[in-house]
Formats: sequence, C-alpha cells, structure tokens
Amino acid sequence: MSILIINRFAHDRCQYEEWLSGLDEELLLLSAEEVIDSFPAKKYAYIESFSRFDTNGKVELRAIELFARYRFHTIIAISERDVLRASYLRERFQLQGQLPESASQFRDKTRMKEIAQGSGLAVPRFTSLESSLDLLSFVEEYGYPVVIKPIDGAGSQNIQVISNRLDLEEFLEKGIQHSTEVETFISGDMYHVDGLVTEGEVAFISVSKYASGCLAYQSGGYNASYLISRQNPMFQRLADFTTQLLKALDTPSHTAFHTELFHTPEDEIFLCEIASRTGGGRLDTYLEQAYGIHLTKTWVQAQCGVGLLEVVKDVMQQEQSILTGDVLIPPRKGEFISGPLESPPSWVTEYRMLAKPGERYDHPKLSIDHIASFVVQGQNEEEIEARLAHIADWFEQSSYWK
Repeated sequence: MSILIINRFAHDRCQYEEWLSGLDEELLLLSAEEVIDSFPAKKYAYIESFSRFDTNGKVELRAIELFARYRFHTIIAISERDVLRASYLRERFQLQGQLPESASQFRDKTRMKEIAQGSGLAVPRFTSLESSLDLLSFVEEYGYPVVIKPIDGAGSQNIQVISNRLDLEEFLEKGIQHSTEVETFISGDMYHVDGLVTEGEVAFISVSKYASGCLAYQSGGYNASYLISRQNPMFQRLADFTTQLLKALDTPSHTAFHTELFHTPEDEIFLCEIASRTGGGRLDTYLEQAYGIHLTKTWVQAQCGVGLLEVVKDVMQQEQSILTGDVLIPPRKGEFISGPLESPPSWVTEYRMLAKPGERYDHPKLSIDHIASFVVQGQNEEEIEARLAHIADWFEQSSYWK
C-alpha cells in the first residue's frame, strides 16, 4: 500500500515520514526542487523534484506512471496551490478525498461568495472582471475603495486596493488580468478561523485576530495574529459563521480549513475567503503550544485513515490556559547585515532567523514572506497583542541593513 504526496514546502514544515511512520505504507514524494534536499530521501519509496512546480505538467505525468506501478490509495497535498491539481488526480484514479467540485468551491473566490450569500451569510459586493468596463461599472455603482484580487490567489498575492481615481487609472493602464474579481472594501478588524473537519464533523476550531492587516507587507509592515479567548463573545460568533459556511460548501469528510472574516464597526461579520488547508506562518506551532494539536499533521493523518475524531474533539473540552500568536518579519530591499545580538524575552517561545548576513533581499511578494519569525505567549489578548508589537519593534531596531 502506498500514499502519493505532492509537496512544495520544506521539511521543517511537513515531516510526512514521521507523521505517517505508524502506518505500513510506502511514501511517494513529488516535490518542488527548491526544497527537495531538506527531505530524508531514504525514508521514501520514491522521491523526485521538479522545477517550475506551479505549472510543470510532468508532476501529473509522473503521478500517472506511479499509480500504474504502486496503486497508491491516497493523495496528500497541503498547499493552496496544489488543491485543484490533487483533486483532478483523485478523480482520474477514482480515489477518496477532495474532488474538483469541492476544490473549485474552496479556490474560486467568486463561487465561494455566491454559495455563502445563498446560505444567508454576509459577503462584500463583488463581481468577476472580464474587461475594464466591468471594473468601471462596479466603481460607478459602489464607489471607492474597491479591492482587486485574483479569483484563485493565495498568500494575499497580487491584491490591490483602489482608493481613488489615480489608483484606478494606474490599474487600468496595466490591463485586467485573467481570472480577476473586484469587491467592495470592508472596514474593520480581521480574524482567521482555523480548524479541522474529520469524519464529516467540525472536530476542532480556533479563532485568531490579526494584529496587523493581511496587506501590511505591501507597505513594509509585519504580519501578526494571535488567538482570542473562547470567553471572548467574538469567538463563538466567528466559529458559528465558519461552521455554517462549511455546511453550505461541498466540504470534504477530512479537511483543514482557514477562513478569513471581517468584523465591522457596525458589528457585522463578512466573509473574506475560505481555504481547504491550514493557515501559513507559524500557525501550526502556536496552535500546538496552546491546544496540544499540530493541525497540519493531524489533517494529513486523518486523510490517511488514522481515526482521530475523539482525540481532536477532546482538545476542545480542555481548559484554555494560555494564548499564543506569531509575528512574521518581512524582508527589506537591500543587503542584510545582522540581526539582534541579544536573546529575545522569555515569553518568546520560538525564534527563527532565516536571513543570512551578506544576502540581498527584495520586498515581499506574499503576506507570509519573512526573514524572521516569533511565536509568543501571553495570559490575555491585551498582553499578547502588546508583546507581538514589542518583539517586532525589537527586531526592527536591532537589525542592520545596507
């Protein structure tokens, strides 16, 4: 028996061979070439790397050849960009798991909002863009600001806020890209709701608040979020919104989910988007510190037949003793000289320095692009939000660039 893994992340984020070591399975790994050297090749029955992973059709070709040889029964793909690719392969081989209809609903931002709206959930005004006239008509009807985003984007990439006539003209000059949508800008706080569906049931759910906006990286700001307390009234409201949305969508029997929601000054909740995968950054780490559950590991195991429903549900019954969160420090444009020489405060439970002295960097392209990250703990929301801001400032003031 065997399992096919389609992967683009480095080994420190996804130790498949450890997570699945209790199963009598051969593991077949098709991976992006940038990360392949981080994996222990001897632990895999087959391992191969591919350049230009996003568009390289040899990934699918090799999957077909491997199926003929190994008859794998499960396909694992934990990246947003591989959701559809994996679903098409499952359909071809008649395997269980997320199929194209479900994958499309979680990837296509217009389809997911249509379904949400049909189930009575609030969404921004939106439309897909086929031409410049579609955008001009939308602005005429709803005014500024509006948000332009790829229909199937990830990591807040290529999202642009159009705030005035000048922004509009600059955008129009570049032309409308294929598979793009426009929606009204929603003011307010932003949250992400992360969890796990297993055996068709929402078994685990957590709610985090962004301490900085998803688009802060576009202006050089850090990306940070933290868990809110279950006693916070927003926890249940946001969890209920997400559960209702999962019921409306064609949700797989076993899936992680990452939902982004707006809470407006008028006390309304609006959908931003939902994905059938785990969140990025150091989410797995800070959830594990707070709840004792590694979300991506548990999701992968559940897809491979490991019965975890009762174990995961038990986590939700345990008392929440600490709050945790993370902050990602984006790169600057220039040469990195050095980071802080002192150790961070004791309430920093994980500090990862990725930047190397002498290396040159450019501005971030994704919201999760970073050269350093921190996981912090706190006793309440006010304390942890202050600590996230403090550690981001500490790193900024103690780092040197040229």
